[in-house]
Amino acid sequence: MLKEGLTKQEITEILEKKLKQDFSYDSGSILGSMCTYPNDFGKEIYMKYIAKNLGDPGLFLGTTKLEEELTKEIGSLFNGKNITGTFTTGGSEANVIAMRIAKKLHPEISEPEVVLPISSHISFDKAADLLGIKLRKAKLKENFELDLDHYASLINNNTCGVVGIAGTTALGLIDPIKEIGNLVQDKDIYFHVDAAFGGFILPFLKNLGYKVPSWDFSVKNVDSITADPHKMGLGIIPSGGFFLRDESILQKTGFEIPYLAGGNFKHFHFVGTRPGASVIAFWAIMKYLGIDGFTKMIQNCMQNTNYLAKKISEIQGIKLATKPVLNLVGITTEDNESICEIDNKLREKNWMLGKFIDFNLIRVVIMPHVKYEHLTRFVEDLEEILSVSK
Repeated sequence: MLKEGLTKQEITEILEKKLKQDFSYDSGSILGSMCTYPNDFGKEIYMKYIAKNLGDPGLFLGTTKLEEELTKEIGSLFNGKNITGTFTTGGSEANVIAMRIAKKLHPEISEPEVVLPISSHISFDKAADLLGIKLRKAKLKENFELDLDHYASLINNNTCGVVGIAGTTALGLIDPIKEIGNLVQDKDIYFHVDAAFGGFILPFLKNLGYKVPSWDFSVKNVDSITADPHKMGLGIIPSGGFFLRDESILQKTGFEIPYLAGGNFKHFHFVGTRPGASVIAFWAIMKYLGIDGFTKMIQNCMQNTNYLAKKISEIQGIKLATKPVLNLVGITTEDNESICEIDNKLREKNWMLGKFIDFNLIRVVIMPHVKYEHLTRFVEDLEEILSVSK
């Protein structure tokens, strides 16, 4: 550590040099990320209230009430009534919270298990490792959709929870949430939906005339939902959300911290100190954009998604892994050869996509920062790579 501090200008210049290697969203090169630039107004609000700490809610009563208000508003967006919950650092934390609840509600199960698709996010593996839960992973069909028969066969007396995905990480597909709900009908099994990506897309797709299957609290057996503001919600990075139907679960499973300056409150979180500014910022973003603003943004992303999907289907040597459901395009090879060489060539040209070796596909996420002109350049480079490799 320096004895004397540097000037602001010196520090700024050093940081510019050190961070020069970072990719930026506005370059158009980041095609594989599910995050994007936060909304500008949201950033302003975030900076104004950056000292708010929801880890001690008794000191920040207004922020706490605003979080409760926002949680109920989002719960209503997800077709729920009087939904409770909390904001998190992201989908991973929210999913771990859900898995802990599933286990805690069944202390009588000595070897708890959770049934979920093999396409589920890695956060469930982290949760299983932390909580001592065994994951029973259901296989997929050839079209990457969940094999519901195999899923059903994995449910047994040790099952404390089941999971469905509304917007899979690899392809943005929606599991048959209603059918999974039917599997646990009249069973004391916790049902969690991971809509980290799809949560702030699916409600607005309906406004655009898309056929959207039941995925949220409209399915009566769904207990909780993960949805991330920092993805298609344009929230501050990181921002996640956990939404719960039954408020009494907090009293049954929550943590207590008796020494807080603001008093003792029940909470779901593994973390202590928790930013209030990101919650306030997302409240502001939702009020600022409204349903029309979100719908317009989703419409633009879906138009670009359909454009890219059409172009991919016209290129020899590659094909769509499946027809896009959300603003996400999966690309695989026509002859089932490894996709890795194509991905490496794209990275040499600074195209950063997601790669899923187990599914042999690369993934383009059409976030708001991805423009038509970016996709046009991407397609040109992809065509060049494939023509050279023939």
